Amino acid sequence: MLFAGLFMIACNSGNESVQDEKAADLATVATLQQKLRLAPDSLGIRYQLMNALAKVQDYKNALLQNDTLLMDDDANAPVLYRRGAILLESGDTSAAIAALRQSSAAAPMFSEPLLQLAAIYANQGNAEAIQIADTLIRGSREIRTTSQARFIKGLYYSNINDNPAAIAAFDECIQNDYTFLEAYIEKGLLRYDEKKYQEALAVFERAIQVSNTFAEAYYQAGRCQEALGNENEAKEYYQKAYGLDKRFELK
Repeated sequence: MLFAGLFMIACNSGNESVQDEKAADLATVATLQQKLRLAPDSLGIRYQLMNALAKVQDYKNALLQNDTLLMDDDANAPVLYRRGAILLESGDTSAAIAALRQSSAAAPMFSEPLLQLAAIYANQGNAEAIQIADTLIRGSREIRTTSQARFIKGLYYSNINDNPAAIAAFDECIQNDYTFLEAYIEKGLLRYDEKKYQEALAVFERAIQVSNTFAEAYYQAGRCQEALGNENEAKEYYQKAYGLDKRFELK
């Protein structure tokens, strides 16, 4: 790697910011626990505590709070959705799928559990991802929902190595919502993996035109320039990525 030492200084500053954020998150948990002791019947505080516990990866206690919320209403679609999301974060994919299906059954017009289910299936290379995504595309009037569904179709095709279908899906996503930045990244990465570095660069530069503060697009553009042998241009892109997001140091 040409610029292996370019951003080494980022490691210490990045670690400090992560530690500060973790300390703040733990303080939030403690504050919410105190509030809940004073108002144990407050569903709002309990819901906030559930999410705060999940954020610090205390999934066991987050799920206990979720259990309590469901005792009042076991068909509460948003609470079931959060249960699925927490279970997924904890690594229990099977239980997550079950909770997300319960959420969708409780509120069929609630798109979030269906999107999450489709994403899980896409990552597994399960064709059910396409069925769910197409259902959302046909049935939703929300641009963001239909764009996410098209993006998920792209992920599915990418995961089964059908690059032409994946790129077509990402193009449809971008056409539906040109601000959907993740679609540019996935499309560009496919072109990069195909060693079509100039085409990949064009995709990442288009993403930069859409959002000139999108750090990952600069970073990926830098990788393309490096692959093309353009060291100075690559360095400029890497520096811009680092300036926007300190996580983009080179290893």
